[in-house]
Parts: sequence; structure tokens; C-alpha cells
Amino acid sequence: MARLIISSPDGKNGILELNKPVITVGRGNANDLVLNDPSVSRFHAVIKLRDNSIFIADRGSTNGLVLNDKKISKETELKNGDVALVGLYKLLLENVGEEGIQVRRGEWPSTLNNIMHGRDEHAVLPRSGAVPKSDLTDLSSRVKKLERENYLLMVLYEAGKALNSKLALEHICEQVVSLACLIEGVERGFVMLFDEHGEVVRQSEVRYRDPSSSGNRPQIILSKSVLEMVRKEKQPILIDDVSEDERFSGSESLKISGLRSAMCAPLVGKDRLFGILYVDNLERASAFTQEELNVFALVAAQAGAAIDNAAAHEKIAQQAMQRSALERFLAPEVVEMVVANPDIRLGGINQEVTVMFADIRGFTAMSEKMEPGRVVEILNEYFTRVTDVIFDNGGTLDKYMGDAVMAVFGAPISKGNDAANAVNSAVQIQRLLIELNRDAAARKWPELRVGIGINTGTAIAGNIGSPRRLDYTVVGDAVNTAQRLMTNAEGGQVLISESTAKKLGKNFDLERLPELKVKGRNEAVPVFRVEWAEKSAATVALPKKRRPTRGAMQSRKTST
Repeated sequence: MARLIISSPDGKNGILELNKPVITVGRGNANDLVLNDPSVSRFHAVIKLRDNSIFIADRGSTNGLVLNDKKISKETELKNGDVALVGLYKLLLENVGEEGIQVRRGEWPSTLNNIMHGRDEHAVLPRSGAVPKSDLTDLSSRVKKLERENYLLMVLYEAGKALNSKLALEHICEQVVSLACLIEGVERGFVMLFDEHGEVVRQSEVRYRDPSSSGNRPQIILSKSVLEMVRKEKQPILIDDVSEDERFSGSESLKISGLRSAMCAPLVGKDRLFGILYVDNLERASAFTQEELNVFALVAAQAGAAIDNAAAHEKIAQQAMQRSALERFLAPEVVEMVVANPDIRLGGINQEVTVMFADIRGFTAMSEKMEPGRVVEILNEYFTRVTDVIFDNGGTLDKYMGDAVMAVFGAPISKGNDAANAVNSAVQIQRLLIELNRDAAARKWPELRVGIGINTGTAIAGNIGSPRRLDYTVVGDAVNTAQRLMTNAEGGQVLISESTAKKLGKNFDLERLPELKVKGRNEAVPVFRVEWAEKSAATVALPKKRRPTRGAMQSRKTST
């Protein structure tokens, strides 16, 4: 049983069991072992299990691969105790024979075993001595008081337990009225909610302690006097008898309702008043004591905190949803800029962009000979790695189309060097394919070859779709031309338009090709091929160069 002991730069350790024929290592999310540090390349190395042996090999990484303090350039066997350095990470191979592992059954105490299996174990309480008859009266009153206090504490406990588990406003309102109806003397109750300006926006359904008596009760008419007092003071109030309460002597609505006793408490959050909780009793005067009011006020306070928590949770959920939607097609740093600057427009605007299409050549025919699961496995890893490249170069992922990908550079935010970023992405994708193809046979994958087309021009950028589904994308002739270039690119080629070539300066090696006649355009499109292959990395057979036509641009030194 082989495994890697992984030591990170910050001193933390991890373990990876080696249980696949090929294990990829790198910074990109598509790797089996993700080492998230700038010192590690997106696709840094592979570890192979072959013929009961373990091998490690570099895959075109920037900082190389060091094994036992020596830099290696070819596939090398790993022995027990060997240490490989991948960037700033240390990987120690530990090969343990299974014969050295002992397994035994744990012994559990009976009490713990009963708890684990959900069986109650009741303790036996000692019998108390006889109580003198002279103390029975005093004891009875004390027991009643304790029972009352215990009941009120139970209401508070249930309130905290129930309200803290609710995240929907309607559920909180329903729950708090149910809890308030547990208080002695409460016959009915409801919640009234306010907007940010203190105006009433909604009222919950009135709940009755005895639902069968709801048809015989008069309608609740909440006095403006009560509302104003709660709004102003934000304190709970106790109404003993309306006819005798001077605070509401001018309230005709309370007198008409026949109200004898009531309690009303504010639902207060951190920064605002969310509403009120109201309960009453139509028959008994002084139905509520200060004790009930205290419990009622605490239930309302917990409800206010629950509403505040629900509002904050909803806000966070909305932000997370918005961020998740943006992260589907924008680079992480672009997402941060959009979130931090809500004024950045994602609506329809004309914008200069550079569009890139990349398509796996012949993949449809290859996929017909493979199991569906293997097709999905290949596409998922390929798209994940390509997306990482696009994001690393500040691009926007527009969409996946079968085995092709479309990316945009310059929208919604331009970095000023969008054409160069697009071409750099294309070059890195081609070099990535070379490294992936090295292990294709071991992974039982076909070798993949990608044709890429890039064009720069003005396009309409914005959220486009239906009310049920919107996607941020770009449309226009600039997009169509990029797609036509991709269609004409052979596996291993990067074709760019003249408009893109003019934006690059002298940092890329370009070769002019014959002009291309594309569908939808009257004039032929000048085309250039990016010479990206390095002699040391050219392990995939690339198309032969075409002779440059007269007037071709001179080749320029590559610097990517």
C-alpha cells in the first residue's frame, strides 16, 4: 500500500493514497493532487503505477522536478523513503506492506454502547423519606411555583431551539406565534411585519390556542396607539384592561374589540424594527403577569434575532449565487472587480474584444469507440485545464460547445492587452496538450489535437437569453470570424486574424498564410499562424508550414 506524505510550505501535512495508474500533480483544479501555490505549475508532474513499481516524471513545469535533491528530466522510479520537491511542496513516498497492519475490535462500555444505539439508560433515584404533614401546604405551593417556572423555561428553551433552525421569514412568523400561544392565558396571536420605513407590509394568519373557537371570536383590530407606542419605544407592553388603561383611553378600536388583556412586543433586529408580536385574551382581565410578559418579550427578542439572521443569510445566499454565476465564466480576479464595483455594466454594450475558439479535432469519431464514462472523464479534465489557462490569462469563459470552448478577452473588463492574453492562452493550451498526450497510452486515452482560431473586433457584450435563463456572452461578426478561423485550423494550429496580429506588437512569431474566404463575409480574411512549438517540446507531429505569400509579415521573436 503506497502513499505520499505531503508537506506544504506552511507546515501542514496531508496524505494521498496511490491507487490510480496515473496520478496528475499540479496547481490546476483538474489534477488528482492539487498543490495550490505559485511555485507549482498548472500541470507539473505525473506519478505512474506500473508493474508493481512507482515512477515520477516532470510535465513541462516551470520550476522543474527535484528528487532526493537532484533535478530530474526524465521518468524516474520512486523508492520507499524518496522525497520529491514540487515547487515548495515536499512529497515523501511511503510504501507499507499490508501484512504489517493489525485490525482488532474495540471494546465499548455498556453505557456508551446503549447511547450509540439510541437506548436510554435510566438512573435509579433513591427514595426520599416521608414528608411531615405540617410541611405539605408549603411544599405544595413551592412545587406549583417550580412547575410554573419550569413551564416558562421550557417555552424559552423551545423558542431558542425552534427559531434558530428557521431561515425563511414565513416559517419564523409561524413558529413564534405557535410558541407565544404556549404561554399561560394566551388565546390567540399574530405577527405584523414592517418595511424599512416602519410601514406595515404584511400580517401573518391569526393563530388560536383552541382552533375550534376561532369562528366565535371577533376580528383583531390593532390600535394605532399600540403600534405607535411600540414603534417609538421599541419596548414590550402589557395591557390589563382597556377600559381602565389610561394609555389607550382614546382608542376606540381596542374598546370595540372587547379586549380585556393583551401583550405586544417588538421584533427588533440589529439595525431595524422588523415588526411586532401580538397576543391577547378577550375574557380574563389581568390574564398576564409580569412573568408572562418577560417570557413573551424574550420570545419576541429571539424571533427578531432569527429574522435578522434569516435576512443576513438570504443576503449572503444571493451574493453567493451571484458570485457563483459570475465564476462560471469570469476569471477570479475579474469576479472580484465586478463584485466590488456594482456599476460595471453587464448589459448590452458595444465593446472591442478578442474572441478565441478551441476545438478538439476528430473527437466525435474517437468518442464513438469509447465508453460514455471515459468520454465524460476526458472532456471534464480537458475543459477544467483549458478553463484554468483562460482564467490565468484574464479571459472570460463564454461557453462549452460539445468538445469546443469559446473564450472572450476584453469583456466585461479589458486588461489593455487582451489580444496578447488570448494568443498566450492558445499557445499554453497547445503546449498543455503535448504534456497530456505523453501519458495518453497509460491512461487509455486517445491523443488529443486542438485547432484554435482567434479574432479581434467590436462585438455586443451582455446578458443574453430568456427570463428563465440568461448567459453573459458576446455576439457579432467578430465572433463569427473567430469561429471560422477555428474551423479552418488543423490540429496543433493557432490561426489569428490581421486585426489580432496588429495588436500583438513584436512579441510573437507569426507566419502569414493565404487569405481565407469565410462564410458571411464578402472579402477574404487575412490569416496568420502563430509559431508556438519549441524544439524540446515538439513531440506531437505538427502540420507542415506553408510557404508565406508575397508581402508576408516578417517573423518576429516569440516571448510568452
